[in-house]
Amino acid sequence: MHKREVWTITALLLLAVFASAQKIVVTFPAYDIVLKEAFPNADVILLTKGVSDPHMYQLTPQDLQMIKALTERDVIISSMHAPFELKIAEMVQNGEIKAKLIDLTKIQWYLTWDGKLVKEAEHDHGEHDHGKHDHGAHKHDHDAHKHDHGGLNLHDHGVFPPNVFILIEEVSKATGLKPDQNFIQKLKQLNATYANKFSGKAIAINPAAQYLLYWLGFRDIALFIKEPGVPPSPADLQKALQYAKEGAPALAVAVRGEALRIVDNFRNKMNELGAQPKIITADFSKSYLSTLENLAKEIAGTAKPTETAQQTAAQQPSTAQQTQPVAQTPNVSSGVDAAVWVALVAVVVIAAAIVAIALRRKPKR
Repeated sequence: MHKREVWTITALLLLAVFASAQKIVVTFPAYDIVLKEAFPNADVILLTKGVSDPHMYQLTPQDLQMIKALTERDVIISSMHAPFELKIAEMVQNGEIKAKLIDLTKIQWYLTWDGKLVKEAEHDHGEHDHGKHDHGAHKHDHDAHKHDHGGLNLHDHGVFPPNVFILIEEVSKATGLKPDQNFIQKLKQLNATYANKFSGKAIAINPAAQYLLYWLGFRDIALFIKEPGVPPSPADLQKALQYAKEGAPALAVAVRGEALRIVDNFRNKMNELGAQPKIITADFSKSYLSTLENLAKEIAGTAKPTETAQQTAAQQPSTAQQTQPVAQTPNVSSGVDAAVWVALVAVVVIAAAIVAIALRRKPKR
């Protein structure tokens, strides 16, 4: 083997290392949008892309082939409450999938329908029937203390900033990938500028909106829709109507097209009942940071700043708690992730071995 051939093979191996980006597989939107911005060098895959109701999704043969081909360098992000997600978890446990699984229920914060923030939704997956969308029946146990606040809102869809900080840290630990520092700094800036800065009444048109209104500081929130495909109860409708007539901002968070339809339904219903709501729609289906910033600016133009920001901050994970894990992530000046360095070392070792073998076989003159 000539030296030129040896170095050609080495170059191809190096190219293959950089071409095979680590995969981050997510089960629900808009986790994919967030992670694409946070880890631009990774291959982020949304399993339920284009699906109207991800809760009812069933894994296709193509999905199974893809997730079984994942390696230890890859990771799967799962909210662990849809049947297909539980199937994936079972396959990981049985060793059919080599990728690491990040179970969101074990790491992130959840809101209850009556506005309590709790950690780790240790609910009974086996009894969770999304065919009926009955989330309200769930209770969970945290630190041996029962939380019964009318059920958990499991639909933050990855847009709640405290959970974004946590998720980025977990993905970084699982994969060795380093998050984009511009993304981290911008999210910290938005968190410092807008978190817990508003008060008064607000309307969450759909479940994900409750999370962002809570982040902004609202604690008196009327929820219009609590479950996809389920109309509001008479009590929820009446409360939303009352708040709309009082001029409270109404927020809808879209991660796919369904929220836009809900907005139309909300507007029509309010108009029929004599209210002209101040509707703000935040569409996270294309971007996260810019949408979050625009949403906060719109709220700032319609809502009053809180006079008790320091008091309400104690009810939410502090900014220091939210940002500390990411701030501790080493800043990589070279721009190369740890996993890539390992692969590079392996390539160099292989190349050196090839050169040594080639030189040993070289005929003596």
